[in-house]
Amino acid sequence: MLSPSKLVFTLTSARLALGLAVLVALLMCAVPLLGIQGPESALVLGVILPPMAAWVSARLCLVLRARGGASSTALLLEASTGFAALLCALPALVLWLDALRIRNCMPLSGFLFMILGPAFSVLLASLCGVLAGTVWTRPLAAISGALALPIGSIARALARFYATPAIFAYGHFFGVFTGTVYDEEVSLTEPFLWLRVATAVWIAGIALLLTNGIEPRTLRPSTHVARERRGGFLLAVTLCAAGATSEVFAVQLHHASSVPALVEMLGGRLTSRRCQLFFPRELLAGDRARLADECDFGVTRAERWLGVSHPAPVSVYLFRSSDEKQLWMGAAGTNIAKPWRSEVYISETGFPNPTLGHELVHAVARGIGQGPLRIAGKLAGLWPDPALIEGVAVAAAWQGSGGLTPHEWAHAMLQLDMMPRLSGIFGAGFLAQQKRLAYTLSGSLLRFVAERYGAQKVRRAYSSGDLAGSVGIPLDRLEAEWHAFLRAQPLAPRALSLARARFTGPSVFSAVCPHAVATLDDVLHADLGAGDDAHAEQTCARILDIDPEDEATRATRVGVLARLRADARARSELALLKDTPNARNPYAAVARQALADEAFRRGDRTTALALYDALLSEPVEDDMLRQLQVKALAQRGSDAQAKLFFELLVGEPGQRSDGATAVHLARELRAERSDGLPQYLEARQLYFQKRFARAAALLGEARRLGLPTRELRSEATRVEAISLYATGDLTGATARFQELRDDGVPAHRADAEDWLAHITWHARSVAH
Repeated sequence: MLSPSKLVFTLTSARLALGLAVLVALLMCAVPLLGIQGPESALVLGVILPPMAAWVSARLCLVLRARGGASSTALLLEASTGFAALLCALPALVLWLDALRIRNCMPLSGFLFMILGPAFSVLLASLCGVLAGTVWTRPLAAISGALALPIGSIARALARFYATPAIFAYGHFFGVFTGTVYDEEVSLTEPFLWLRVATAVWIAGIALLLTNGIEPRTLRPSTHVARERRGGFLLAVTLCAAGATSEVFAVQLHHASSVPALVEMLGGRLTSRRCQLFFPRELLAGDRARLADECDFGVTRAERWLGVSHPAPVSVYLFRSSDEKQLWMGAAGTNIAKPWRSEVYISETGFPNPTLGHELVHAVARGIGQGPLRIAGKLAGLWPDPALIEGVAVAAAWQGSGGLTPHEWAHAMLQLDMMPRLSGIFGAGFLAQQKRLAYTLSGSLLRFVAERYGAQKVRRAYSSGDLAGSVGIPLDRLEAEWHAFLRAQPLAPRALSLARARFTGPSVFSAVCPHAVATLDDVLHADLGAGDDAHAEQTCARILDIDPEDEATRATRVGVLARLRADARARSELALLKDTPNARNPYAAVARQALADEAFRRGDRTTALALYDALLSEPVEDDMLRQLQVKALAQRGSDAQAKLFFELLVGEPGQRSDGATAVHLARELRAERSDGLPQYLEARQLYFQKRFARAAALLGEARRLGLPTRELRSEATRVEAISLYATGDLTGATARFQELRDDGVPAHRADAEDWLAHITWHARSVAH
């Protein structure tokens, strides 16, 4: 008679499970993100392997019982757990071998995810399969019982996703899903480690329960065995009770989320006309009022653009930080909405809030969404279409970024031949594109459809999941019309270079070592903040060793090397930041600014001025352009003025100016300059501190005294307009936004028109 350890491998179910496990691993190798040991591959295996392990263990019990039982329960457990180990090891080995082809930058972390992920899950599922096989004698009941727990665990996670704020998922039988595929900063979190402590308790409890409560010859529960081994049996019951207790406290352990828990944790609550707002209790009264105003307008704007009515208040949860958001509901680096719950979850702060309007569109779009999730897609929204979901949000909450509108960015991509075919953006193809590229193109496309064919076509496409059918023309023709529209749009000369830098890069699934790079980016940020250039240079080298095409890091390294007086190496790194035939490289401009800053720091103002002046004609975004203009002005002024500008804009490594110091330095500049630049610089600091009345007054003075460049004048107008709105001066804000609308910059026009609509809405809502 075969021993259980040998018998298990004669089972068809076991051979099939092992074959499927290897096949799944081989298929995962086609996707770089899944082709190595890591959190994503651990999750996939954690979903697929445990049901197979439970199935095989239950079948083993059934076959053994039919053959007269086992000589001991320990041998049965040895066979089932041994098979579970092999079932987990084979795909892990395939992924380990694939790492010889696809670089794995965090092998230890990846290995730990495999151990704490599918290894724990498969072992627990195997024991549960044995338990099911001993409790039920009929094959159908035993197999169903074995599969119920791992599959039920996934079902419960989906139910929690649907019924609670949670975007994460923790489960004993599958491991952890931290939030969204776009979050690159994924690590072994404390809640996950506590989950596996609870899993270990369950494993020990069930193993002891089987050892001390099962009659080996019949493979059935036995009160006689339990009484005979009462000590072990009582320990088993105690451990299982402890495991069950961890489920009761799932929210407290951050394995689940709930509205009452979030409300209590945040502490602040306000009901506005259209929103139910939950925010940190320490949020000041003025910030609360502005948040409510933005939310009410955002809901109204989304309704108007989509042509729908949203009858219920939208619940908005504002977290103190991305880390707090990750702990309590997931998705640390991504602001999200759950349309079916009319809920929005954000961690971005400031006024105006940079993400609230976008997320509110998702919530309002539930009125035209499909199925239980109230979103766009196939199969009643159960197969989501991110291009329609995110495209509608970008199109409705239309705003510029980096100084250009989505139409301008799309036009630049078209000119650079970076634009994928339209058919490649929809469905799963959206995730195969670089994130910002996919968002921008889908938003530009749906805005075009609304402007050319009417918003009702967009509504119909969102409801049906079929854009071409909703518009009534083939997708190729729609694509041609969109491209012709884009080519007719004005395009700033710098747009091509900026688009090349902004939209070049891999998709989330094809990125090399995204988690390692994200971790090192955090280290680099800390290095630079501390002024530790020696360690920053090492961190840059580690990032570039992983991804030599990371031009942002290479540009940072140029500045670091310059500060370390390694001028030759800095120039060598700069030479690697090459232009393309049809576009300059903005990262090279960033690197040259770092060289100019170092010349400024060394007191070589002639060299610094030449570098800054040369950079003024380079393709850079608006913020950097204004900074370059001010730095160039500093080189032409007095020594005292240059010193103040240096402290304000450059500073020694690790000694950047805080808000209070910056205000003081700007005040000191008034003695050195007769124009409005000192007042402008002081006002910006006050604006960031939400001292809107003082900021508006100073900006008015700065504009009266005059500012040296068109870009500085436009920015002063924009910031003054927002500050005036924040203080309740709608007339003054209207005048400033009208100036901004008419300055000839498309992004300014889009921003100003949105604010003017906001002002009109606010005036009417106050009047009523």
